[in-house]
Amino acid sequence: MAKKALLHKNMGVKPAATSKKPSSVVKTKAPVGKVSNQPGPKKIAKPAIRPPLLPTRPTAHEASASPSPPAIQEIAPTGLPKTVPLTVSVQTSQGLAANGNTHPANLLVIVTCAGWPVTELDKNHFTLMEHFEVPGQVASFSNSISSFRNAGSGAYLLQTKPINGAPWKTGHHLGQLLVSNSEDQQGQAAFKLIVR
Repeated sequence: MAKKALLHKNMGVKPAATSKKPSSVVKTKAPVGKVSNQPGPKKIAKPAIRPPLLPTRPTAHEASASPSPPAIQEIAPTGLPKTVPLTVSVQTSQGLAANGNTHPANLLVIVTCAGWPVTELDKNHFTLMEHFEVPGQVASFSNSISSFRNAGSGAYLLQTKPINGAPWKTGHHLGQLLVSNSEDQQGQAAFKLIVR
């Protein structure tokens, strides 16, 4: 204790009075309803986190201050039509065609473009192909439109038979009909013609 007093004396500090009794710690409660005048701990604002690869939208002020970028032109992939394609549907019936004869079979073709009937086509706008010929069939009906009629409502009535006067054979004849118009719009449909 003497060392402490000497140390305090050299520093110019008076030593505190010491007592032999331990001092009791008194806890006081803050009055209810009163707010402390001392500021609390400072809150630190968290920075806004943005995804690094996503562009941010400019504010209204930034958008009006900066010039607008040049318009981006859409480029159509090469090889694809730039016009609306034709929609083609085909229904078939055997008609008078039968195994062993050369009578024509019937094809009802409906051609539309964006839902509207296409009415100005003629026989030269249609290409008919047979695929997977029936066994025993001597000749196909590819490119053989023996009769053509435009119904004027987007419906076309075609008749076909095997080329070179060959007879039909019983079976399922699978075909493809390609249609194009003078504006270079195109469409196609597959069909099955059953001959018994």
